[in-house]
Amino acid sequence: DREEVVSTAIGHAVAVPHAYLNEIEDPLVIFVRLKHSVNLGAPDGIPTRFLFILVGPKNYASEHLDTLTTIARVMSDEQFRYDAAVALTGDDLLRALDEFVLRTSIPTAEEPSPTPEGLTYSGYPGGGIVNDIKRRWPHYASDFKDGLHSKCLASILFLFFACLAPTVTFGGLMASLTEGQIGVVEMIISVAMGGIIYVLFSGQPLSILGGTGPMLVLTVLIYQMCKDMFPEQYSELFLPIYAWIGLWTALFVILMAIFEVTNLIRYFTRFTDEIFAALISLIFISEALKNLWGFLNQAWDENDTVHHDQAFLSLILALGTFMVAMSLSRFRRSHYLRPKMREFLADFGPSIAVIAMTIFAFSFTDISSPNPEVELDALKVPETFGPTIEGRSWLVDLGALPNWLIFGTALPGLLVAVLVYLDQNI
Repeated sequence: DREEVVSTAIGHAVAVPHAYLNEIEDPLVIFVRLKHSVNLGAPDGIPTRFLFILVGPKNYASEHLDTLTTIARVMSDEQFRYDAAVALTGDDLLRALDEFVLRTSIPTAEEPSPTPEGLTYSGYPGGGIVNDIKRRWPHYASDFKDGLHSKCLASILFLFFACLAPTVTFGGLMASLTEGQIGVVEMIISVAMGGIIYVLFSGQPLSILGGTGPMLVLTVLIYQMCKDMFPEQYSELFLPIYAWIGLWTALFVILMAIFEVTNLIRYFTRFTDEIFAALISLIFISEALKNLWGFLNQAWDENDTVHHDQAFLSLILALGTFMVAMSLSRFRRSHYLRPKMREFLADFGPSIAVIAMTIFAFSFTDISSPNPEVELDALKVPETFGPTIEGRSWLVDLGALPNWLIFGTALPGLLVAVLVYLDQNI
């Protein structure tokens, strides 16, 4: 009867139904986790999954308010809500409460946090590598077997598109900025081969490799320096210079691992991680908006139906992909369909958005038709498998550079090694 008058759902999938009667001698808090969420009219619109049932005598008003305050504070913590959702026993729930207290308590200055095992110096060159292998070897096989779980399928598909999309994007950008020296085909092959080798021998199968904004900027700068320093030979010298930079980078990274330079990561703060992630995100977002603005600006300059159609379709595809992905990611909190279906749509939201918008684009830009309704720019890739520049060999002549230039590439190689160190360790 009390719930029918006013719902006690307070948000964050939590409700606090309560009854205070003189017949009850001691106050009790009963935790209930529902198998399926129900809509109890919470202010944030999230279906209720957790119930804290409060019962006790009527003369416990002040204690009742204290209990409500504690429940609200605990359930506002996202990590505790997750732990409460996956807890299998009462002991698991109590353990989650203990971890919440430790996580939210103010640490004392006299108790410095211990250095993690993987960030302590071994005392001899190469000791960090040996210790890493000893730590990871017992879990090496399980890392791959655990990935075969059905719940991982959504993450696998999401990461596939998350890895493929920037690879194609940066490959197209590099092809235009390096005049075809490095294109989409080269980027896909390098990311695929590097990624497979990395996950097999690094003991970290959840890490993915791919092109990033800083690497794009660095590659373009190297290409521009080659054009400025060797205006007549830059097309023949760019790839050998780029290859030597990669070899120097590999050498410096190996030396960093041997002398355990990566242990310095413990001195980095959370701010370093967030500002680095913000940099990568801004580069991705800015490149997407820059390409979209290019279509709109070209349509404005040309002022014809063809370019207007291209710009309008590009805008629809961009906004459609964003809206579908965001809407499906929020579908987990919806009241429609069954819980499992909501979970499926939320997990596969980005993948569904990319596939749906791709099909939508092909319906207007059928490349098999001689007169498609709208023509969008296609990536410049060779018709058959091979380098972007036809007739060029896959192999790079490392001996094409003079000795002074080979050693000169060590400086940008050191810069790239530092970028790799920050990116992978953070």
